[in-house]
Amino acid sequence: MLEIAKGIQIDEDLPVLFIKNINSIVLSDVHIGYEGEMSKKGIYIPRIQKKRFINIVNKAISVFNTKNIIVNGDFKHTFDRLTRQEKEELNEILTYLKNEGANLTIVKGNHDNYISLVTEKFDNVKLVEDLDIGEIFITHGHKQIIPRSDTIYIIGHEHPRLSIRDRLGFSRKFQCFLEVPIKNTPGSKIIILPAIGIYQAGNDISLIHSNYMSNLVKEYAILEKAKPYVIVEGEGIMEFPELGLLRNILI
Repeated sequence: MLEIAKGIQIDEDLPVLFIKNINSIVLSDVHIGYEGEMSKKGIYIPRIQKKRFINIVNKAISVFNTKNIIVNGDFKHTFDRLTRQEKEELNEILTYLKNEGANLTIVKGNHDNYISLVTEKFDNVKLVEDLDIGEIFITHGHKQIIPRSDTIYIIGHEHPRLSIRDRLGFSRKFQCFLEVPIKNTPGSKIIILPAIGIYQAGNDISLIHSNYMSNLVKEYAILEKAKPYVIVEGEGIMEFPELGLLRNILI
């Protein structure tokens, strides 16, 4: 088990965080309904987002011994409506979690419009804009944030992936967490969550601020000091050097 910030842990090959003082699992960017949206564009892909989410949650519950779950945004995929697939699969997921005795908090992401049409039926589910728990602030990452001192910001939205090139020119791509110090804000940092959705496998992390979507990263991050924690499925999580030391092998 690795502690990547005070009281915040990662373990095994799970793309989730565990926050000790609130005894909760945090994950992000599930994008339920993505397969249905792609089928409308003539792209037919297997419906596996729901199954992957449930498998990851079940493993995380076992590893961290808690049934408190926080989804940090983009639980669903479609912006402008609640699709049939989203309604059906979210109902199935929330029913499953309730039957398992789990408590769910959903921090709204930019894709989560109309999700309340499903969540309002479940008394074990809370829907919030952000989650402020003192020294930790959980927000999806799509809204403007001015950072404060001595705060850990946990965001999703970026779908971070480390892409590296070996000396023969071959590339490898890995989902990762990214721990990022914040400039001019003592004691503060950003932790970026990897995406849960298998089809949201990643955007390459880099030293270029404009490549990121969140204003926290674009405007305030010290990217040279950002540290990736790389997920190797079936193997575990590996702590990599800071991005400034990886600049020659980043793609």
